[in-house]
Amino acid sequence: MQNRLRPHQKLMAEINMVPFTDVVLVLLVIFMVTTPFLFQGAFQVKLPKVAAPSPTLPETVTLTITQGDKIYVNDVETTIDNLPAYLHTVMVKKPNALVMINADKNVSHGTVAGVMSKAYQAGVSKMGIAVEIGGDEKKN
Repeated sequence: MQNRLRPHQKLMAEINMVPFTDVVLVLLVIFMVTTPFLFQGAFQVKLPKVAAPSPTLPETVTLTITQGDKIYVNDVETTIDNLPAYLHTVMVKKPNALVMINADKNVSHGTVAGVMSKAYQAGVSKMGIAVEIGGDEKKN
């Protein structure tokens, strides 16, 4: 009896594409707006200064790079080409020493990376980069 009172409805066999298209377009706009921020590589990075107590360090070998790209190992000047051999002789005397790199803030990242590469060639396994503790962040 209920079938007679209720009109027979046809089943809808197709999808309404309008809401689907709206959602896809909104997602497309979101991705178009956010993608440049994900792959942006030309922005400036200011590294913070460390506001922590001085750590107690093990026996260290100091590797200093000055603004004129002069290199010193424990206050003895050497060249980039002689660095692996000289550093190897120092590390033979102090095999468990930590090599601490003191680079001037105006020395290029490429120069520091090159010195680190030469240190690894000399057999250095423990290396650190010295930073200034405390101080005013606004100073350059």
